[in-house]
Amino acid sequence: MAEITEKETSWEDHLAAAIKSFRNEMKEWRVELLPEEFHQHRNAAKREMLLACRSLLDAKIAKLEEQDKEKTAPKATRIQVE
Repeated sequence: MAEITEKETSWEDHLAAAIKSFRNEMKEWRVELLPEEFHQHRNAAKREMLLACRSLLDAKIAKLEEQDKEKTAPKATRIQVE
């Protein structure tokens, strides 16, 4: 593998710093542009989506547990009486 020199990594460091700075600027701009009520509704929507995902996971877990119980439950056997 080729050796990475300082010159090759300097543009990556500069780009990473620019992206970080841009994100910080956007956060400040977004807070100023959008009303607080929007952020409250967005957070509530995020919470509801997470709760929906939780309900799906809970249902799947319950189904898997039920399948495990069915597999381990003793089965009835037929006994012939002579």
